[in-house]
Amino acid sequence: MNRRSLIILAIVAAAIGIFLWNVFHEPERADTGDASEQLIPDFTAIGLETKVFESDGRLAQQIRAERMAHFSALNLTELTKPQYVNFLPEERASADETGTIWEVSADHGRYYEGERLELEANVIILNRSNTGYINEITTDFINIDLPTRTMHTDAPVVIQGQQFTVRGDGMRVNLEAQQMELIHHVETIYRPRPRQP
Repeated sequence: MNRRSLIILAIVAAAIGIFLWNVFHEPERADTGDASEQLIPDFTAIGLETKVFESDGRLAQQIRAERMAHFSALNLTELTKPQYVNFLPEERASADETGTIWEVSADHGRYYEGERLELEANVIILNRSNTGYINEITTDFINIDLPTRTMHTDAPVVIQGQQFTVRGDGMRVNLEAQQMELIHHVETIYRPRPRQP
């Protein structure tokens, strides 16, 4: 073989090598591009509010946040400083009350299109009505099933009432039935009222 044939053969081999290298590495770059496109929100909103109404027009649930970023490919909305408010139907309230209102706030959250709300970091659950013994519940994470109005967590919880504090690990709450179950009780501190003279 002469020198000229060797040079042509080397160029052809190099071209085939470069072509094959591009074929095997190109899909990986395309997958990375698709993943990064999913991480870009479709839209962001400041101070947005979502309301859910009962069939008779009464306000049932409300979700607010300082900032929302929606990702349609993931069916997810990221929330900053979210607040969830649950309004129990009027027929559950006595004549002198407007109904039981539970307000849940946190530092961060994720909203899954009317199905589920996950709140984390400094979760505070407040009883905004005059009914019940519980005033406040704090935890690090809570999962709220929006259609059934139930909440649950496996994280440590602190339940505060006017005369008591209960600590535990995990809980389940049915807001509509006004029932709460502590999964693992740790301690209860009871503070009796001072006697009247």
